[in-house]
Formats: sequence, C-alpha cells, structure tokens
Amino acid sequence: MYSRKFREPPELLVHNGKAQFGSYIGVSPKIDIRGMHAPYAGIPMPSFISNLRIKSRLAYIFNIEKFIGISQFYDFKAIGLGEIIFWNKETGKKYVYHTIMSPRRRFVPTLTKRGICACYRKSRFIKISWGRQHQHHALTFKVKGDNARPNAEGYVISPMQDDMHTDLLFVSPSPASSRCTATWISTMKTQGHIALNGEQADDSTGLGMMVLNRAYYKMHSKSVCVHGIGNNKGKEIIFYLKTSNMDAADSDSYNCNILVTDGKQTALPPVYITHPFGIDKNWIIQDTESMVDLTFTPLSLNSRTLNLIALRTAYNTMYGTFEGVLLTEDGEKIVLKNFPGVLEKGMLRL
Repeated sequence: MYSRKFREPPELLVHNGKAQFGSYIGVSPKIDIRGMHAPYAGIPMPSFISNLRIKSRLAYIFNIEKFIGISQFYDFKAIGLGEIIFWNKETGKKYVYHTIMSPRRRFVPTLTKRGICACYRKSRFIKISWGRQHQHHALTFKVKGDNARPNAEGYVISPMQDDMHTDLLFVSPSPASSRCTATWISTMKTQGHIALNGEQADDSTGLGMMVLNRAYYKMHSKSVCVHGIGNNKGKEIIFYLKTSNMDAADSDSYNCNILVTDGKQTALPPVYITHPFGIDKNWIIQDTESMVDLTFTPLSLNSRTLNLIALRTAYNTMYGTFEGVLLTEDGEKIVLKNFPGVLEKGMLRL
C-alpha cells in the first residue's frame, strides 16, 4: 500500500538556495520560500525579480449545521483578491461576495505562529486569522448585499484545543528542484454561525480546514483542488486533493494530498481528476494505488473571470457531494455517500 513518511518540520524551508523537500507533521515558523537559486531556466537573476513570481493563496473551508463554504485570499503582489462563497445545504442557494484589494507589501502572511489576512472595506470585511500557540483559527466576515443577494455576517472559530486539530506541511519540487511550492494544511473542529439580513442565528458546531500555499508560479498555471469535509458514520473526515501543472515530476514522493479521520492523518497518492461530461456534471477522482476512488457531483456552480492588464484569472468553484471509497494507511475502507465538499478548478495567467 502507498505510504509517505512524515518528519519533523525544518526551521527554514529554503537554506543556502535549496529547498527542504518533504512531508512534515507540524509546521515551520515561516512559510517562506524566497531564496531559491536560479529558479527559472537556471538563469541567475536578482532575488527581488524571482521573488515577484512567488504567489500565495490562503483558503478557509468550513462546514457547519446549515452552511458550507470557502473564503479565499489571493496574493498577486500588485493586487490582492478576496472572496467568500457559501451555500445553504438545505436549499442549495449560493451567496457570493468578491473584493479587489489595493497594493500592499504582503497580503498573505508568512508567519505561522500567528497571523491575519484581511480586507477591511466597509462593504467587504473579510478576515482569516490564526494563533497556533492557542490552537486558534478563525474566519470573520461582514459583507453588504445588493438587489441579488442579502447582507451577511458571521464567524467560524476553532476551539482552543480539540482532537481533530492537525498541522501538516508539504514542501515539493515545482516541478523540478530548482523551484518549490509549500503548503500548510490545518484541520480542526469549529463552531460559529452565519446570519442573513441581520436575522438572529445560533451557533452550531462543525469542521474546518485552512490551506496556505506559496509557490513559484509559471506564466500560465492550472489547478484543481478538492476539499471534502463532514461526518460519515460517526467519523469526522477531512480530505484535500490537488493536481496542477506545477506538480512535482516525482509526484509519488512529493504531493500534498491528505486524509484526516478523527485527527489521524493518512498520506494519499497523486490523483487524476477528470470531468469527461463537462464541469457541471460528474467529476472522476482516482489514483493508481486503489486508495482513492471518488465521484464528485456538483450541486451549485460559481464561475468568475477577472482581467486586469497582464493578469487573468478564471475560477469555477462548486459545492457538491462525493460518493466512493477512501483507504486509510491502516487499510480501513471509508465508504462515502452524499458526503459534502467543495471543488475548485482554476486558471491563472501572468
């Protein structure tokens, strides 16, 4: 059966121009990949130029009683993009709020001990924060609606300590050892609420996952990210699967695919994600090790395209359900049916 060894995280992700590749339990003090030697075509260039090609993404995925959603921040150096999308699981109705943030030195922090990534606009207040010292992660937002959508506010926060909390770090070649990508994944139990148009809403419990990724990007990049999050036959399950055109050449040894069941992590092999019938129909997610065999059925789709001079992004974010089988490292078979999750298909051109 496929396995991947977890080690203690290094103090620095990049040392003397070389990345410390591997899968780690815990997280380094900083998610900082600056300083790679000649990351593009082996041509030495000033570090401030190559550092401009490092882009970041921070996402917080949550599933509470009535709602499932995802909040994201994209750090493109010159500008930042923020959004929150959530769905009412009972009705399938979606609520989408976007914002463009003006230039600043850094949108997504590098420190892992504590940090805040936020948009403070009066009509689009969205904040993701963390404090690992106190086992704390949180999403807070208050956004104004319009004729098509209501005002919304809410928060989702993790308890100070829980048995579902894990910190995992993956540092992988992207696609070869001259460039790298670093991904910090944190899973947790949550409690919180979402209120529409000022209506009273009680707190409910659920699950959450935070993903922070920083990478040396290509001029044209494509990716598909799968987030599964929920309860299945008394087990709390979170999984994260990703494939992109920046994956490591040796993806069996280096990837960030992970399954967490009741706080225990299982490293998953690289997967193939296809949509043979169109993006709004069934997606097929499989590997070659018989550990992942899933079908994702979209229930609601949100598409977004943004063109800003030399920057173009196109993202499709879907809420839906999974059916199929996952295998843990102990050989336990987890059979999923109508299991909730979010899938994102993205394209970025710089």
